[in-house]
Amino acid sequence: MDNGISVYAGLDYDHADNLALIELAASMGFKRLFTSAQIPEAADAEKFIDDFTDILTKAVTCGLEIILDVNAENFAQYDIDGITLRLDDGFTPEQVAELSRSRRIQLNASTVTENFLRQLSEHNANFANVAALHNFYPHPWTGLETYYFDNQNQILREFGIEVGAFVPSRDGKRRAPLCEGLPTLEDCRNFSTDLSARFLVALGVDFIIIGDGQPTQDELQAVATVRADEIVFRAQLLSNNLTVAEILSRTFTRRADVAKSVIRGVEGRAYLREVGGTIPPDEPQIERSFGDVTIDNENFGRYAGEVQIVQDVLPADGRVNIAARILDEEIFLTGYLKPRRKFSFKFV
Repeated sequence: MDNGISVYAGLDYDHADNLALIELAASMGFKRLFTSAQIPEAADAEKFIDDFTDILTKAVTCGLEIILDVNAENFAQYDIDGITLRLDDGFTPEQVAELSRSRRIQLNASTVTENFLRQLSEHNANFANVAALHNFYPHPWTGLETYYFDNQNQILREFGIEVGAFVPSRDGKRRAPLCEGLPTLEDCRNFSTDLSARFLVALGVDFIIIGDGQPTQDELQAVATVRADEIVFRAQLLSNNLTVAEILSRTFTRRADVAKSVIRGVEGRAYLREVGGTIPPDEPQIERSFGDVTIDNENFGRYAGEVQIVQDVLPADGRVNIAARILDEEIFLTGYLKPRRKFSFKFV
C-alpha cells in the first residue's frame, strides 16, 4: 500500500519536527504526503508560505508524492507541476475532466456522487489520473458512518478509482485547534492508529493517510507495515502446545463457503501435516464464545488442525480446543472478514 503522512504549515507543529517527520516517514517506506492550502488557523501568512515551501521541497527531495488539498478558489495559486491536487469544493465535472487530462488529481471520496462520475466520463476524463481521498473530520461525532463510507467506496470502484482514507494519531500530537484527532470514520476517533489502519484494510481501502501531523514512531510503523491483502487480529495465545502455536503463527484464508457459526480457515489441516506433531484434547473442555480461536484436535480425525474463529456461543466439544482469543476490542473486525480474504493473528 502506498500510504502517507500529513504535514501542515502555519500551525503549532515545530517546523524542524515537520521536516524530520518527512525524512523519517520516507525512510520507513511511506510514499505520500498530504498537506493543505486551506488552513484558516494559520494567522501568519508569510510564515505559512515559507513553511509550506520548505515542506514541499523536503517531500520532493524524499521522493514522496505530494497531495495538496485545494478548492476552486485557490487551486490556481498552487497549480504546481508534479503535485497531485485533491479537489475539495466548487469544481464542475468539466473542470475536473480537463484537469485529469494533464495531471494527477484526487476527488473528495466522502461527497462524490455516481452522477458526478458519470459526467466525468461523458466529458472524457482520464481516469488513469483520477484517485479519491475521503475527508477527515476534526469535530467529534461528525466522522463518517461505516455503511456510508463503504457505499461511497463501492461507487468509486465501479469506475476503477482507488480510494484512500485518514486515520488519527492517538498518542502523538493531534492537530490544533480542536486536538480531537483527524479520522475519516467516527468509529476510529479513539482507536489506536494501528487498529484504525487495520479496520480500513478490512473495509478494503487502497491507501491510508495519517491525518494528524506528529504521530509517534510506533504509529508510523503500524501504518507503514499494514498489508492490504491481510486482516490481522491481535489475540491472546491460550495454548501451551508448540504445534498449535506454530500453526497459529501462519496466515490463513477464509473459506469461500460461509459457515453459520464460525469462520473457517482453509489451511489449518495442511499446516498440521507440514509441522508434524500432535494436538491432544484439552482438559477440561469449556463452552466456546464469540471471538475464540479454536483448533480441532486429534479426536476429530481428518479435521485435526482445522482453525476456526467462533462467531456464536457453542457448546464444549472434546474434539475442539480453544487455542487463543481475539482481544475484545478487536472482535468486531471479524465481521468484516469476507470470503477468500487472508487473515492472521498477532499475539500480545
